[in-house]
Amino acid sequence: MSLARIRKAFLGRWLPIAYLALVVFFAIFPFVWMILTSLKPSDEIFVNPPRLLPRRLYLDGYIKLFTGMEFAKYMRNSFIVAGTTSLATSFCACLAAYAFSKFKFTGSQPLSFSLFLSQLFPQSVILVPLFIIFRRLGLYDTYGALIVANMVFAVPVSTWLMIGFFDGIPAELSDAALIDGCSRLGVLYYIIVPIARTGILATSMYIFIGSWSELLFAVTFTTNREVRTLPLALSNFIGQYTQDWSGLLAASTLTGLPVAIIFLALQHYFVEGMTSGAVKG
Repeated sequence: MSLARIRKAFLGRWLPIAYLALVVFFAIFPFVWMILTSLKPSDEIFVNPPRLLPRRLYLDGYIKLFTGMEFAKYMRNSFIVAGTTSLATSFCACLAAYAFSKFKFTGSQPLSFSLFLSQLFPQSVILVPLFIIFRRLGLYDTYGALIVANMVFAVPVSTWLMIGFFDGIPAELSDAALIDGCSRLGVLYYIIVPIARTGILATSMYIFIGSWSELLFAVTFTTNREVRTLPLALSNFIGQYTQDWSGLLAASTLTGLPVAIIFLALQHYFVEGMTSGAVKG
């Protein structure tokens, strides 16, 4: 084989593989380090030179999560908030995206574009108005406050994403269903949603992950330990003068584990959904 062919084969095949392997290594290695370090006692965490593998397994960081700080309660709260936010947002976004995609009315384009503009503002802009509203409605220190606050930002971006998914569905299918006597909501339920289910599922996963890791609203709108979520549990390991690194890393590992499992189980639908709205027709 000539030198030119060897160079061409290397550049065309092995170089991309090597590049992807390097990217994957840098993406995964911090999580591997976090998991292995959570199994070390404090005196092993700061040894010099650092060691990747622990000399002995140290499980006290995991044990005290469920014996001393009610970690299971925080995880339950996160599932309630993230799951409810995801379901409620998907329902509202489906209705809004269906209206924007299949109904043409005056001001529909500027209004749909304003959904995208809403994502340019930081969460801190609406903290004070939401705080006042929740206080007056009696929602402060409840799951409802966290769910509604998350939906304020989740519904616009979900609607924006679903408009792209719904636009890719031929209008002839909706027209045929209407001619056969199906109602507008029936078209959405029996035609649009089944065809765009991968896009809807991908959007729901995106909202779930964002709500699962949300911290600012949880800090602002809750003081009761009964409704606080996992991101706040992580802050309990950081003191004024000392940090419980083994406990913090153990909690971080368990916090990311449910999201990782859900993503790995549904990654096919996530990738398919994120690309299904890219091409129309």
